[in-house]
Amino acid sequence: MLPTALLLAVGLAAPVRAAPAPSPVSQELDAPGGWTAERMRRAEAAPRDMPARTRRAAPKKPPPIAKAVVAAKHRRAPLKQIGRLYITGEDGRVATCTGTVVNTARPGRGKGNGSVLLTAAHCLQDPSDGWNARSLVFAPDLDREAAPHGLWNGYRTLMWSPWTERADPAFDYAFVAMARHSSGTIQKKTNGQSLRFDVKRKARLWSRLYGYAVQHHPRNQDYPEGGSVLRMCRGRTGPVTLSGGRFHTLKCNMSHGASGGPLIAGMRKSGYGRIVGVTSFRKEGEAKLYSPVLDKWAKDLFLRIRTVRVPLQEAPQDVVRVPKRLTAPGR
Repeated sequence: MLPTALLLAVGLAAPVRAAPAPSPVSQELDAPGGWTAERMRRAEAAPRDMPARTRRAAPKKPPPIAKAVVAAKHRRAPLKQIGRLYITGEDGRVATCTGTVVNTARPGRGKGNGSVLLTAAHCLQDPSDGWNARSLVFAPDLDREAAPHGLWNGYRTLMWSPWTERADPAFDYAFVAMARHSSGTIQKKTNGQSLRFDVKRKARLWSRLYGYAVQHHPRNQDYPEGGSVLRMCRGRTGPVTLSGGRFHTLKCNMSHGASGGPLIAGMRKSGYGRIVGVTSFRKEGEAKLYSPVLDKWAKDLFLRIRTVRVPLQEAPQDVVRVPKRLTAPGR
């Protein structure tokens, strides 16, 4: 076969190979155990890294920072649906990220399983550093050590192969099917935010971005509360295309720990809007966050996960040693 340079020299076009279609990657999680208050504090101090997609040196003078504010009005939307993920990796390390309960009901398709969580794929599996989640628990509406809606076990994860094989940031989103409590599903307990797929290419959306950030950017100084409170940035998104993938950007100084947090557009006074993306990465030296657009592939993934049959969560004493002020499942 002639090399590409020679083909071009003689006026022939090199053959273009179509990229292989993404394949869904599913993993069943173990039942978590031993989540003591001390272990949760260790996890809070080791959030999953938020990838920095460029290697250029940070500027000598940091850019203006769009500061995240502490989100208020707990026990109502959207805070009621947003929570902290406590994750155990296959190597035994623990980490945290942010996730959101989503509404599984679809017109003409029924209510779904009412047990779906949305987060960033790199929180669960990351080929860039070998991280792979073995188990997780979710504390919706966490406010310091108070979890008013209990702890919920992850059952099954679902993401696309372009992420798991080459960490393609356009696919840095994942869904988790959550186990049920004896009192019902997580959506029954917290309700769920709706999803909006494939927004227009040049859309600039008035949005809010939430996350349990342990650190802020660009200097990555720790927040005094160590990421145990939910923070929020708001403004208009900027549409960006990178390496063929579409992204939303939002000026925001949140960093590690905020990964997987929802970007919610068009929020009404009721606290409900539509999730258009999740916090994925930042660029070195920038005080803004990037979120992949939830496109047709995200919709396909969601339609798969919303019908997964989920198990009943084991008794809390067999799963979680409930930390101080963290309520037991079902309460």
